[in-house]
Amino acid sequence: MKKILIFFGCVYFIHAQTTYFGSISFDYSGTENGSFHAEISDSSLGGATAGVVQFDSSSSMLISAIEAIDTATVSLLLIYLTAEQGDITPNTWSLPPDDLIDPDVVFAYFPEVDTSFFSMFEDMIPDSGDIDSTLFDEILEDLFTIITEEAFVGLTGSITLNYIDPDSLVGSFDVGALQAGFPPGAIDISNGVISMTGVSLPQVEIIDEVHIPSQIELFPAYPNPFNPVTKIRFSIGNTELHSLQIYDITGRLVETLMDELLDAGEYEIMWNASTQPSGIYFVQLVSGSNIQTEKVILLK
Repeated sequence: MKKILIFFGCVYFIHAQTTYFGSISFDYSGTENGSFHAEISDSSLGGATAGVVQFDSSSSMLISAIEAIDTATVSLLLIYLTAEQGDITPNTWSLPPDDLIDPDVVFAYFPEVDTSFFSMFEDMIPDSGDIDSTLFDEILEDLFTIITEEAFVGLTGSITLNYIDPDSLVGSFDVGALQAGFPPGAIDISNGVISMTGVSLPQVEIIDEVHIPSQIELFPAYPNPFNPVTKIRFSIGNTELHSLQIYDITGRLVETLMDELLDAGEYEIMWNASTQPSGIYFVQLVSGSNIQTEKVILLK
């Protein structure tokens, strides 16, 4: 099981420009009914990963997510996206793909399968971990074969990347999927949300460590992305005038959540953004000459 998680999360490190970890969730109904939620945590083997690979003139992304149902059962989601020219950028990929032989988008969902099912994936992974470009193409071809034979394959709907940069990956999807068989299985997948954070490989560097005491600390907003309410938590070290303001991506002030004298301590403020359009916003906490900023994403 751990080997499979490593494979789906890291096979794109071969030429990867950016790798992401986070969560994916959606609901489904039809031949089978339920919901899916995969999130990286210390208490679960599940989670969601994504990797971007850039070639000479094109790029591709593999998104994978595993939800552990119990010790013997998991659900698996795979999404494959390509951009024929340039980088993977915010865009919508429609199903079915125009070219079924060389698709620009593949969506596959395996609901509640026995963990022994993953033995076929293990056979695809070389024991040495040495994967060249030829073997990489063979792995993808074998992966698509398994998807076609075993998964609910997306045939209608779309997958949208709403936002992508080295730090964040946000997307949504609504898909109609069929599973081979007689009669074939059919499900409608709705309310799909992709929320991930970019990570980079560590770089070893010797530097002189300088400790600068902080009088304020702005913690990551939760949830993020959100719709339409998110919780903003911060701590302050002294009593003085503090302000908490929201700016849009153009730098325009859209709302002042707080501007008052506060005692030292920890505080929580809820931001209801129901009147604001979807997009990227910046939460800015100001205390005297100290300023901290946190990026949040409103996704309606």
